[in-house]
Amino acid sequence: MKKYSLIVLVFTVFFSLMSMTALAETDAERLDRLEGEIKDLKKKQATTENVLSKAESVWTKYNMRLYGRIKFDLNYDTSEFKKYNDFIGVVKEDASNDSVNFNPRDTRFGFETSHTDGNWTAKGRFEIDFYGDTNGSNLIPRMRVGYIDLANNSSGTSLRAGQDWIPVAQQNPATIDFGVLSAAGNVWWRLPQVTLRQELGDVELLLSAMKHRREDTEDEERMPWFLGRVAYNFGDGNLVALGGGYRTGEYISDGGVHTGKDIDRWLAALELKLNLGPVLLKAEGFWGEALGKDFLRYDPNNPKEIEAIGGFISLTANATDDITVSAGYGIDDPRNDDMKTMRGTLSDNSDRRFTKNSIAFLNTWYKVTKGVKVGAEIMYVETERFSSTDAGMRYTLSTFYNF
Repeated sequence: MKKYSLIVLVFTVFFSLMSMTALAETDAERLDRLEGEIKDLKKKQATTENVLSKAESVWTKYNMRLYGRIKFDLNYDTSEFKKYNDFIGVVKEDASNDSVNFNPRDTRFGFETSHTDGNWTAKGRFEIDFYGDTNGSNLIPRMRVGYIDLANNSSGTSLRAGQDWIPVAQQNPATIDFGVLSAAGNVWWRLPQVTLRQELGDVELLLSAMKHRREDTEDEERMPWFLGRVAYNFGDGNLVALGGGYRTGEYISDGGVHTGKDIDRWLAALELKLNLGPVLLKAEGFWGEALGKDFLRYDPNNPKEIEAIGGFISLTANATDDITVSAGYGIDDPRNDDMKTMRGTLSDNSDRRFTKNSIAFLNTWYKVTKGVKVGAEIMYVETERFSSTDAGMRYTLSTFYNF
């Protein structure tokens, strides 16, 4: 019996040793497999890091900037202002209704990018706000500007293509109101254009062709505005500039009928900007004919070449480090005999059939933080027509966050 027990013990020890050897081999194989998986993970990590590095280079390869502002205006009007609801145009004829408006539409968002390659610097920019058309309170965005700019750094020559501010009459008054005296002496708008600039020391020469985008394939307005401007810059942002332009455009009769008849349109504008110590002065004067929709004046259905003169002056002073005060005045004075020919209905442009329109303003901004300021503005609007004069006041409180 002892003999058999001894044999069993020997076999048990032998198989135990064999099992331990097999287990040892399995652990070695498992170790090899784990080492292989670690190598695979390291390769995947390197690939992921390479992809992330390429994704980040989209922002590092070019100079990019996001910017914008959030603005909320609270208006109280003592009369009715037409043709625009959210910013000042003219006083409606024989209107006496006062009203309150809560307006967040002047909120903006923009994007800029640029890079330099040898002697060339390329820039791109687009900007939107919420002054688009809408049928309700959910305001849709619209494109304010969207252009490409290519500049040669050695020659001082640059070319801009896209939608931008008009290249002449570049000054704007310091109003809180979005309208910046558009019906009282300030000719301005943002239009698609191709603009060539040449810097010669302190002088800048400019040539441009601009035109609203086509809205109808039956549009007979083939000729763009051809514009030119000479500006002299003399230190600390001071400048004086003379610009102007010409185009012929089809007269579209009342009711939107294409007549096939062209009318002459032209503009001459003088600009001035002066840094007078703590006071910044901006001024502009214009003389033109049949300016129409391209400069936010009147409406497109002008049957005759309406001649007008006008301009504005704007003064801004820093009262303290946190408080600025601005005041200004603008006037639009069309030729009375020309205005008699301007047709329209109450829903179209009859309220803008004025013989003189003027606006005076006073406002102040107070800086609460680096990016936040609050403001208040008083505007007095006076609109003269052939047999009447209407006036109204707008009082504005504004909150502004700039980023």
